[in-house]
Amino acid sequence: MKILLVGGNRYVGVEIIWHLLGAGHEVTVLALDAPPADLRAHVRLLLANRNDEAALATLFGHEHFDVVIDNIAYEPQQVASLTGALQGRVGRYLLTSTTDTYPHNMPRDYTEEQTEIREYDMASLTEGERYNYGKRSCEAVLIKSGIPWTALRPCIVTGPRDNINGAPAMRGTHWFEESARSHFWPQRILDDGPLLMASEDEYVMKMVWIGDLARAYTHAIAHPESTTGQAFNVAGDEVWTNERIVRALAAAAGVAPEIVRVPAAVIEQAGLDYAPVYGTAAYWPLADNAKLKSTGWKPTPAEQWMPFLLEADSAPISRAWYGSRLQEIALARHVQRKQGEVVAIPAAMEPQADRARPDHAACAAPTAGHHEAEASLVWQARAMEQSSGSVPLPEFFKTFRGATVSGIGVGTWMGDLSAATDARYVETLVHAASRGLNVFDTAINYRHMQAERCVGLAVQRLAKSGIPRQALLVASKGGYITHDAAGARDWNDYVRQEYLEPGLISAEEMSRAHAINPRFIRRQIDQSLANLKLETLDIYYLHNPEEALAGLTAKDLRKRLAETFFVLEEAVSAGKIGCYGLATWDALRVAKDDPRHLSLVTAIAAARDAAGGGEHHLAVIQLPFNIRDHQASTLPTQKVGRAVLPALKAAEELGLYAMTSASVLQGAEILEADESRLRAAVPGYSLITAALQLARSTRGVGSALVGMRRIHSVEEALAVAEMPILHDDG
Repeated sequence: MKILLVGGNRYVGVEIIWHLLGAGHEVTVLALDAPPADLRAHVRLLLANRNDEAALATLFGHEHFDVVIDNIAYEPQQVASLTGALQGRVGRYLLTSTTDTYPHNMPRDYTEEQTEIREYDMASLTEGERYNYGKRSCEAVLIKSGIPWTALRPCIVTGPRDNINGAPAMRGTHWFEESARSHFWPQRILDDGPLLMASEDEYVMKMVWIGDLARAYTHAIAHPESTTGQAFNVAGDEVWTNERIVRALAAAAGVAPEIVRVPAAVIEQAGLDYAPVYGTAAYWPLADNAKLKSTGWKPTPAEQWMPFLLEADSAPISRAWYGSRLQEIALARHVQRKQGEVVAIPAAMEPQADRARPDHAACAAPTAGHHEAEASLVWQARAMEQSSGSVPLPEFFKTFRGATVSGIGVGTWMGDLSAATDARYVETLVHAASRGLNVFDTAINYRHMQAERCVGLAVQRLAKSGIPRQALLVASKGGYITHDAAGARDWNDYVRQEYLEPGLISAEEMSRAHAINPRFIRRQIDQSLANLKLETLDIYYLHNPEEALAGLTAKDLRKRLAETFFVLEEAVSAGKIGCYGLATWDALRVAKDDPRHLSLVTAIAAARDAAGGGEHHLAVIQLPFNIRDHQASTLPTQKVGRAVLPALKAAEELGLYAMTSASVLQGAEILEADESRLRAAVPGYSLITAALQLARSTRGVGSALVGMRRIHSVEEALAVAEMPILHDDG
């Protein structure tokens, strides 16, 4: 469709553009200045002032658009001018309104009809009223225009490129300020300092992830029959307070928040111009999202988007509020002393000898150096017998190093650090193995060691139920530096005492929270085995090695890899791991001239070096592959002999087994452009099921990994196991 977007050069507008382009639309942007450089080649730009009615009439004299998205109308005359200029030249008009149209004087979840939509006399309104009543008036003018319309009323929008500052002085950010209100709490959580919380804080609100808001527009465009002539609240499912935001973000970051409650009067007396950006007063901007959800749109759970918000945290120099941060910390410490609170002192470092190896007596599961084909085949037969009518087809099973493994594996990355999440993971893993999924993938940094412990407990329970350790493929990873969520020490204290001071990592490695040097990896293998309570890991991956190897010459990269591979070869000889691999994100999918690029041929040469020229044990790779991120199958990046091949094909040529991560986009939204392809390729199934079927059917894919922490996720995967492999490579 031909889409006109009014206001596409900032925060929300830029996100809408990306989603429109992803859905295959032709986008024209009307704005006063150009969008970011990475978008300009993909859109048509009209530089004009929307408030100049005569200029608009001339500009659109010979134009026609299927849809206009008006993202920046604040006053009714702006909508009147644009609808007048486009009368007869546009099929539909989507207006960005706001949940601020509802009253906020009581804590209730407002539905769309609980506001009065009419034109107001803007001249009689105070400055504080103009936004709320202006948006109501904009909706009224649009309805009166006769153009088929939809109004989207977002609540507080959160995302990485937020360009609005909150309290104490609401304003837009300057060009050098890379983050604004969405990063007020993430910045403070990640710097490990105390967090001031006003004792009188009564604020309750809803937020919406920016990607979900942008997806609401593409959803409305794709579903005119259910969205035309309607207003919709666009909000997440969660109800937030400042404290809940802090605790959820801290859980996503893997840290324990140090909250210090301080009366607002004390903050003011300290001369500190400080207030959480969303406010603290008795103000409750809540909106019900049931109406939009009834049309098929669904918000992303916060636990899935919060890690992306944390990862997008900006450098201190660009932080909009950071000049007062030291004052905040000083005030927090002062209040703690006055209140007689005891500041926790990190526990002394435990003797390394006590932590190096697992307590084998506590592990009931039988262990083997690595997979035994006979045990795996027995497990396969039993799993198929017990699947209660949901029988995986024989082609669902693959062979890896002589053992039978499932073509779908269970990932364990996401989730908070609660006992409830632990219990769900263990239950899901046990259920998965009993139903035929025997590939368990984890990493030491997943949920800060808790994920490994859940996998280990599941393995023990399965052994007691008759599914032996040898029937399971358990893989973990090392590279990202993490603390232990089960201990009392925070990340900084733990990492400094356990890794930096003993000389296992450098200060540079600590600052980037990633290391693959031999000393560190040797320690991480032992720690993972202790967490899992296993004698042997079937696969041990170097986790995103591009973080440490970016920019090295081929010669230096081979030398660095060989040094670490030597430790992995030692671990194989000692029976600690069965084989090793590379779990990458970008390295195998980017072009050779990209500093993050990693050559599989070079990696194999390094493995041979580490093995003294003999048989090496580099056997597997892991990389993202899904309906959207398909470079591993479609983009030639790996030189093998004289040919340049996509990563999956190269791995196949080189005899490496391929596990794919993000097989269903890590729970991210599936764009409507992708949806149509999925519906055509795999009709009659949910989008998640279809995405997984398409991923695991692609040539070169061994086992497709999917995050699972609920029983129904296993059952969705088993629906795929019943389906024949697609033979057109997706």
